[in-house]
Formats: sequence, structure tokens, C-alpha cells
Amino acid sequence: MPDTQHKYIQGERGAVHYWVAGQGEHSIVFTHGATMDHGLFQYQMDYFSQRYQAITWDAPLHGLSRPYMDFSLGNAAVELVRILDAEAIDRAHLVGQSMGGFISQIAARDYPDRVLSLTAIDSSPIQGSYYSAQDNWLLAITPPLLRLYPYNTLINSIAKQIALHEPARAYALETLKDYTKEEIAHIMGQVYQGLQTYKGDFRLPFPLLIVVGEEDRTGKVRAYSARWAKEEERSLKIIPDAAHNANMDNPAAFNRVLDEFLTAVVSNEDV
Repeated sequence: MPDTQHKYIQGERGAVHYWVAGQGEHSIVFTHGATMDHGLFQYQMDYFSQRYQAITWDAPLHGLSRPYMDFSLGNAAVELVRILDAEAIDRAHLVGQSMGGFISQIAARDYPDRVLSLTAIDSSPIQGSYYSAQDNWLLAITPPLLRLYPYNTLINSIAKQIALHEPARAYALETLKDYTKEEIAHIMGQVYQGLQTYKGDFRLPFPLLIVVGEEDRTGKVRAYSARWAKEEERSLKIIPDAAHNANMDNPAAFNRVLDEFLTAVVSNEDV
């Protein structure tokens, strides 16, 4: 990473750690997926901190943001906004991968005046209308199934599924080793439970970019992303040679796509 400041905010549920680099006029907050940590965006922090204030963080119950009481997607969204408050940021571009996309959407839905744009990476919409009864059943049984796997098999399988290339797989595996099997299952359970909370349909009132790895085989993420983009007439970008952690699998392609999107958004804001 570039020169960064490691900071934290202390709340009643626990401390939440974050890292800040760059001093651009506009700010970006990068939020990682379940069982990952702030390191997922190391290539983005280096690239975007040259022109933006770039922030990445360990979401509650992840990385250094442990212990944390009462983890939920909604509480994580509140912590994201508390980071904006701590840095005196009025409005930011939110970029979230997988679970981080859910957290960013909730923050954007609940605090729309704090958001300039949202980019969802290998994530899916939080609106309940996108998920069938079968989808919800499969999501519900996943955490118990995870507990049945031998630990080493579980973390190696996850790392292999979410990343194509060795550097990205190595990062994923080393990060996963910081969690017990019970912690992994608990986090996944809270994520899937959190998705059941948002039943209503809504459209975020600002630019939205949907990004998905060409080789993402995680659940139905690619199908959800395509439907989301079609129904809301949003931009969908496919990252070649990349799986679920697309921003780390192919950082050059991802950075180019995100850079073009943010440049267009900023240009419109400045008009």
C-alpha cells in the first residue's frame, strides 16, 4: 500500500479500524467481502490514492475490527457512515465487494445524502424481490453446511473458488486462516440473514456501476448482476480473467473500469 494512516473509531459494539491514503478532493471508501479484510483493496489504494482520498477498512467482526458485538449488515453500514463522520467527509464514492456491496447499498439506502456513487463488485442487489424461495432456502442452509467441512478443506476450497490467480488466492487463504470455522459460518449466516431484512424495492438515486468477474462461480452472482443491471438500466462491466475477488484477480482491468466510471461521475458533479 502507499503511505497510509491507520486509524480507528471506538463505539459501544467495539473498535472499527480503517486506513486512509491520499488527499484528493473526492473520497472513495472500499469495503471488502465476508471473511476478507482491508488488504483486498491493496491495488486500488495504491492506484486511486494518487488522485482521491482513498479509505479501506476492516468491517466489523473482520480483521482488526474484532471483537465486535452484534455484527449485522445494518450495523456495519452505520460504522461505514461513522468513518465518514470521523474524516469530515460529506459525501463519498462507495465501492463494495460481495458482502461489502451489501453494506455499501444499505449505507446508500439509509444515508443517500452521504453518497456520490456506488460500485458493486461481484455482489448482488439487497432487494428481496430478486431472490426466489429456492434462492432463500439455499442461502439459509449454507452456514450449517460450512460447519460440516474439515477446516483445511473449507478454507482452501473458498480461496480456490473466489480467486483465479496465485497472488489473489494466497491473500485469500492467509486471510481465511485468521478465522475459525465457527467464525466463518457465523459471518456467512449473518450476511445471509441480513439479506432477508430488505424486502422492499428501491432504486438508489445516484450513479451505480455493477462489476463482475468473468469467471465468478460463486452462487448466482453473475445472474443477479445481469438482472440488476437490466432491470435498473445500469452499467454492467465484466472483468476478464477474474473470479469473485475480481478487483484483486485482475487489478489493471478493474482499476481502469472504476477509474472511467468515477471520472464520469466527478465530471458531472463539477458541471
